[in-house]
Amino acid sequence: MHKITPAEFVRESLELNLFFLRIMKEHSFFLEAGFLPKDNKLAKRAGRFRVNFEKLLEEAVDLADGRVSRAVLKSGEVVTDNTVRAEKRTQLLSGVPFDTGLTRKEAELKPGAGDPKLEDRVANFNNRVIEETEDLVEFKTRVLEGMLDCRLFTWNFPLLIEHIRREAKFFIDHLQRLQKRASLDPADELLEEKIFWDRIMAEHSLFIAHLLDPSETDLINTAEDFAREFFKLESRAKRVKKDTVLPRQLLRDEIRATRGIREFKNTAKDLILACEVRSVIIPLLADHVLREANHFYRILTQGEERNLN
Repeated sequence: MHKITPAEFVRESLELNLFFLRIMKEHSFFLEAGFLPKDNKLAKRAGRFRVNFEKLLEEAVDLADGRVSRAVLKSGEVVTDNTVRAEKRTQLLSGVPFDTGLTRKEAELKPGAGDPKLEDRVANFNNRVIEETEDLVEFKTRVLEGMLDCRLFTWNFPLLIEHIRREAKFFIDHLQRLQKRASLDPADELLEEKIFWDRIMAEHSLFIAHLLDPSETDLINTAEDFAREFFKLESRAKRVKKDTVLPRQLLRDEIRATRGIREFKNTAKDLILACEVRSVIIPLLADHVLREANHFYRILTQGEERNLN
């Protein structure tokens, strides 16, 4: 590990929060929407998390304008061209309100360099985010344990609860590292990110396959093919030794696969928004998983640039 500068700390913190706070807000919504009337108290608790993360995201957006990289803002990981539309459609279907004005504000963020004068303010903000996310992890754990003990029913798969809990823990780990002003060696960081997101992409593929109507055989088969591919890529990455530059062929295979799943998710999102596919995938979930693929693709392509230089 090496120390990062105050300007790097501010920029990297804000970039991380822009991406993950929206993810945490939407996780809270997916939990909220999945409970039955009997568990109304749990649904309300999830709704409070959704509101709290939306407020934190609004703060992050205000802090981030002119202080984050162009690459992040242009990657499609913060918002996509269809996030507002997905939120509106999801609000119509669920009755849960979404602040599309905040989403539009994110889309208009301007790039720039981290401001070292904001170091203390951002550090305090990160601490509040860590605390809220740790509470969400605890809530997700409670829900998962209730499902596995057959004391609780929700329309969310147990694997999905494990999946979103793992993402929350990953977010916390990254913030805690930043709070120490520490950064991994680029080779180690790329390997860590790759192993984590390979599994996430594989599980996304499984969720898509199982949330599509059984009649959608072509889309189901494609999703299952992606799941197998990303589990294999995860296995290959786990065999790479630490402190070793990721093999160029493995990185190329990864970029190709991630480009492919981005295209697949984008097509699926368009079909869902156009009501041209049979599924129980709510529109915001389709946009959510696309943003995560965009995030991973940006990490990989920047890693490839570093390896080539």
